[in-house]
Amino acid sequence: LFLLICFHMAEYLLTAAFRPDVLSFDNFLLNHSLPYQAMVVVSWFEYWLEFSLGVPGCSACKQWGVRNTVGLAVCLVGLLSRMLAMATASSNFSHIIEQERRCEHRLVTTGIYAVLRHPAYFGFFWFSIGTQLLLANPICLLAYTAASWHFFFDRIPYEEQLLVHFFGDEYLEYRKRTWIGIPLMSWFTRAAH
Repeated sequence: LFLLICFHMAEYLLTAAFRPDVLSFDNFLLNHSLPYQAMVVVSWFEYWLEFSLGVPGCSACKQWGVRNTVGLAVCLVGLLSRMLAMATASSNFSHIIEQERRCEHRLVTTGIYAVLRHPAYFGFFWFSIGTQLLLANPICLLAYTAASWHFFFDRIPYEEQLLVHFFGDEYLEYRKRTWIGIPLMSWFTRAAH
């Protein structure tokens, strides 16, 4: 719960710091989408159901161990990557894909963007999976992985088309030297172009 609060507070506070012009309650990402809200509820339900019913093999894995430690580490990598991405992009970051290039919009290729071309998406993806490893939720681990991957599969190729339109060859060269960090996503974005 603490990590979830940190995630949503960071979304709002970083938007407040770097994009006060678009700041609203929506920047908490609490109302991100109905499927997101449902998945959060389902993950807590799965955790408490498996824990309280003593499902064979599940209640024991709810005790702190290696799986939970790995989940915490994955959550922290995801959260820190996303926060660093938002701070590095600063006024170039937006929760909503921008359809038109703003005059002050620049292609960010430094910091975490020198390695990852979508570090905020990388962070969100791995944070969501880490939460389910941390909670030792086998069903929601699969569901979160599939839902998060599908969300970015819909979003990243579309955004990359816009970025090629905005920045042309500069973006194409940048794309060649960076990776996305979400399994198979680079392959699908290459196939789309």
